[in-house]
Amino acid sequence: MKKSLSLLSAILLVSGCAFTPHDVNTTLLQPEVTDATIGEGTALRLRVLDERDNTALGNRGAGVSMAEVSSTNVMDEFTRVVRQGFESKGYALVDNAADADASADVALRSLKFDETSGFWTVGANVNVAILVEAERGANDYKNDYRISDEERQFAISTGDGIDDSINAALNAAIDKLFKDEALDSFLTTEEAGSGAPQS
Repeated sequence: MKKSLSLLSAILLVSGCAFTPHDVNTTLLQPEVTDATIGEGTALRLRVLDERDNTALGNRGAGVSMAEVSSTNVMDEFTRVVRQGFESKGYALVDNAADADASADVALRSLKFDETSGFWTVGANVNVAILVEAERGANDYKNDYRISDEERQFAISTGDGIDDSINAALNAAIDKLFKDEALDSFLTTEEAGSGAPQS
């Protein structure tokens, strides 16, 4: 009986989180770079943009028990790791277009979290979309990097669980960006041709 009551109390405690808004502690990793010299000799005007349609990430819980999930520090972290990523490849970041060999806008287009209820489990869903638009001379390059992840679990997500899911998805999308060899080729080639999005 005591064991059953303890289990019920734990379920109610976790379920109560559904009514509690959560501010994600976004903590991103510096991207791994395989070639630290590929950007050497290229002055890059880099802009990191927030192009999300809503700064709220979504909701925890489902139905009438939903509560907002947000992140007040996501753009600070995103900007930091994107700038660090290009610098770690050897690019010289400059502020003025007149001083640049190439330019790149890296935008966080979407960062969504939501939960869906099933018969026995709850689905925790994270979706990330990053867009890069680059120019060199009269040519341009555009690509997007997306991550979509769903985890099935027996209760709604804890705050730490939400943080882990969002950070993992963001890191995976950023990793795609910095493994895009066609982007580096475009930014560093004198006669860069028009780039086509990759899958």
